[in-house]
Amino acid sequence: MGWTLGEGLDDEPLFGPDDAKDEGGPAARAEPWPVLVVDDDPQVHTMTEVLLRDFEFEGRPFEVVSALSAASARSLLAARPDIPVALLDVVMETDDAGLRLVRHIRDDLNNRRMRIVLRTGQPGQAPERDVVVAYDINDYKSKSELTAQRLYTTLVSALRAWRDIVTIERHRQGLERILAASAPLFETRSMRALVEELVDQLSKVVDSGGGGVLACRMVDRGDGKGRATVVAGSGGFGRLVGRPAAAALPPVLAAGVVDAFETQRSAFGTDRCILAFRTREHGTTVFALERTEPYGEDDHRLLELFCNRVSIGFDNVCLYEDLVALNQSLERRVEQRTAELAANQAALVAAKERVERALAAELTARERQRQFVTMVSHEFRTPLAIIDSAAQMLALRAERVDPEALDRLRVIRNSVQRLTGLIDQHMTDERLQVGTLAVQRAEVDPRALLRSVVEPFRTAYPGCDFRLDLDALPPVLKADAHLLGMLFSNLLNNALKYSDSDCAVAVRGRSSGDRVAIEVADQGCGIPEEELPLVFDRHYRGAGASGVPGTGIGLHTVRQIVLLHGGTITVDSAVGRGSTFRVELPVNGQGSGG
Repeated sequence: MGWTLGEGLDDEPLFGPDDAKDEGGPAARAEPWPVLVVDDDPQVHTMTEVLLRDFEFEGRPFEVVSALSAASARSLLAARPDIPVALLDVVMETDDAGLRLVRHIRDDLNNRRMRIVLRTGQPGQAPERDVVVAYDINDYKSKSELTAQRLYTTLVSALRAWRDIVTIERHRQGLERILAASAPLFETRSMRALVEELVDQLSKVVDSGGGGVLACRMVDRGDGKGRATVVAGSGGFGRLVGRPAAAALPPVLAAGVVDAFETQRSAFGTDRCILAFRTREHGTTVFALERTEPYGEDDHRLLELFCNRVSIGFDNVCLYEDLVALNQSLERRVEQRTAELAANQAALVAAKERVERALAAELTARERQRQFVTMVSHEFRTPLAIIDSAAQMLALRAERVDPEALDRLRVIRNSVQRLTGLIDQHMTDERLQVGTLAVQRAEVDPRALLRSVVEPFRTAYPGCDFRLDLDALPPVLKADAHLLGMLFSNLLNNALKYSDSDCAVAVRGRSSGDRVAIEVADQGCGIPEEELPLVFDRHYRGAGASGVPGTGIGLHTVRQIVLLHGGTITVDSAVGRGSTFRVELPVNGQGSGG
């Protein structure tokens, strides 16, 4: 089938078996898109030129750059590495000449921007799947299926991809220039040095070759009014430093500089760019940039980004100068404070000596208190023992002579025991405070111990119902019997103090593995929830203790004894329904009390 440029152009294959050449040549236009065609068939080049002559993209025509072999294409690419698209045949001087050329472009020339389209008349020689995976190509076409419209679509897609890649690369290079240019600015510590450094770095950001950069500031002209003056410059502006902008600059540029001072805004054009930087303490600095090559949108974006980044440098300089002034002020204040601290230190030394004397006096008083308590305990124990013995003898006689006196004698003995227990409690608390109390562990029958503790309370509180549930306790517990007796005596005493005369107190015990749990529960007034964390504190007495005798050390002593045995104690309580104290102790005596 012959090839003609007539109706149905977009539907005909480009490379039929009898492609004819078109004698007409493409019309020459400015700045065409170069398309590299590498094929050993001259007819392919001719037909591609004929086809692309009538197409254009973004107002620019296509230019076919021909190479009849892979070797010729290598030489051409060395001279023109900026060609955006290549149409490569696979089979030329060798069966894989086109594929080798792909390797050369990507690996040897390191050209990743060029879009490579393989088109072959022998798909079986280079299967599409194998080629696409093994080679860095962007499209694969068979000559028999490549119509005019498909070729145009392929080229437009490739050019757009190339354009985007070039734009990304240009932006990357611009960002690198911004980072390189802005880094030394942040090290500048004076406004004059910063302005001079900015003039130098701005020319690097937008490559002001053939042009120049100047900086202007408002300088007092002697009458209290400012005048825009060139304070730094590069290129053709370097000789204008120190001169008024209105007299030294062309009228259009001078007007742009004055407008930037008045509006405090930057202006971007194709022939020049004017940047305005404003600081709190040092006024406004205006920079003007000119070059022979027009400024494009990419240059404007880079300058805007650079301005945003450099504004931090202006702020840093202002902050640094403020910091220097503040540092000088602080030095003066430090001198004043040093003198004040010297006086305060002397006062602190005197106060320390007073506190040490007061502490020594408190320690002496505590020691005297301990000695007094010990002496009172010793002095009280002897007459109490005599009273208790006498009460026992009277009880023996009363059994025969006056049985009615037994109740009064029982009250006397219970009172003696209570007073003796109170003395023991205070002595134990004192020893706990100084750390001299040691646990004397021995084998104890917890059931017998608890019954013996409860018995005096039965006598003292005949109207109270004592309920014991102790059968689940083990027969032997390794503990200090004396301290445990004091512990549960304090819990029972606490339960009875805050209960009515017809109270009910339950003592329950059970065993769980290597630990025992003993509960003392009452039906008294209960403890408010907010006071529960404080009930074991030394000398703490809650709101419900008003009018109830006590010292506030009973529950504190209970917790200390539990801790010495390596156990734990908890309390559950509800106002108006009573409290339950739960003590857990190790059966074998392995605890912190040692």
